[in-house]
Amino acid sequence: PLGVRGLNSKNVLLLLEVRHFFLYFCNMENNGEWTETFKIRTFMTDKSFEATMTTIGNLFQDAAGNHANFRQLGYHDMQKQNMFWVLNRLKIQVIRFPKWLEEVNISTWVSEMQPFSHRHFIMTDAQGHDIGCGYSLWTPIDTITHRIKRLTNFDTPLVDKITLCGTPSKLPDTEGVELSSEKSANFSDLDFLGHVNNVKYVEWMLNDYYRNWGEDKFSSLEINYLNECLLDQVISIHAKKEMDDMFYVLKRISDGKEICRARLGFC
Repeated sequence: PLGVRGLNSKNVLLLLEVRHFFLYFCNMENNGEWTETFKIRTFMTDKSFEATMTTIGNLFQDAAGNHANFRQLGYHDMQKQNMFWVLNRLKIQVIRFPKWLEEVNISTWVSEMQPFSHRHFIMTDAQGHDIGCGYSLWTPIDTITHRIKRLTNFDTPLVDKITLCGTPSKLPDTEGVELSSEKSANFSDLDFLGHVNNVKYVEWMLNDYYRNWGEDKFSSLEINYLNECLLDQVISIHAKKEMDDMFYVLKRISDGKEICRARLGFC
């Protein structure tokens, strides 16, 4: 194997080719469905030795990104067209949270591309049992105008299959939510676009819940992303507990705009 000193431009290109070969043959896309295997690491778990809801969200996002890269619709490919992806809605349903050191398979595919990209997820364990699913809606945005831009040139097979978790809905205005806490966007919350990463909002809600409301574990998540949040912006976190659900609304304090709203369901 090459050490750091042995790396040069030719070696780097070779490694990139090997990586592409690995992605193609070891994380196969079969009839438009991309499947990838992940091991649950220590930093992905909570005190129960189980993966967290944020871990599931990150794994779904990672698999989606790899599939998009494979189909030349990833970040760098979209930048060549002066576009980038924005996540509008996300729904996750967990049947069983995988445990530390367990391997899970994440399968993802796209069922529609216009006007939103409808991306689905299935998570299975080593025995092939379904233990979670997801459904997300993504919008291509023009980098200059920041308006929706129709994606006309794509080579992603559309798969006529949906998951049991259902389509993420437009969540209604939530009455009766009360101020629960505040959060300032830190450097570690940002993605490479300089915005707070979409899974970080889930982390903020979970931290608020476990600090101020209770210790119940959530098995479902539905979130609408409405506006971006940037470094050092302060967010007010409003919450309401209702039967088997927890409702959240996150607002930017400087102008009162909603950043996102969410519904979390208990196990």
